[in-house]
Order: sequence, then C-alpha cells, then structure tokens
Amino acid sequence: MGDLDFIERVTVLYLWKAEQCHRHRRPWVDQVLQRRNPFGEYQHVLQELRLDDGRFQRYLRLSRTQFEDLLSRVGGQISPWDTNYRRCIPAAECLSIYLW
Repeated sequence: MGDLDFIERVTVLYLWKAEQCHRHRRPWVDQVLQRRNPFGEYQHVLQELRLDDGRFQRYLRLSRTQFEDLLSRVGGQISPWDTNYRRCIPAAECLSIYLW
C-alpha cells in the first residue's frame, strides 16, 4: 500500500511540474509582427516600422536611409512590370522581401 501512495504522489507532482513549465513558455513576439498575417507584410509592418528607426534596423538590418539609398540604386532592376492579368509588386516591397 505504501508504494502506491508514493507512486500517486510522484505522478501528481510530475503532472503539476509539467503544467507549470508550459505556463511560462510564452515566446516574446513584437506587437507589429503579431499583426503581420492579417494586415500583410509590407502594407502594415514596414509602414509602421518606418516610424521607428531602431525597430526598422533590427527587422531589416539596415537603417531607413540605407534602405532608401539601396532602393534608389537597385529599384529599377528588381521591380517587374504590370501586365493585363496582375499588378506587379512594388520595388520597395521586393527589396524588403529580399532583405528579410
């Protein structure tokens, strides 16, 4: 009988510990990145990140001025053209995808 009580206590303790570990495992995600899926990457995220230099640089590894300079240099080469069937992706969006 004593072994069964010990096994029950160990089982309850194990389950309690497992539940406690799962409660504290919440990954930190920036609020901007949480809204990325419903609003879209470029239309929402990069427009909001352009307002804050630090977050923009952490996201794309370039400052806003470096991004604009690079865009002015390669923008004409990476932007496709519109067709009758679809609109092209803007050069700034293509560059942000390449960099990200």
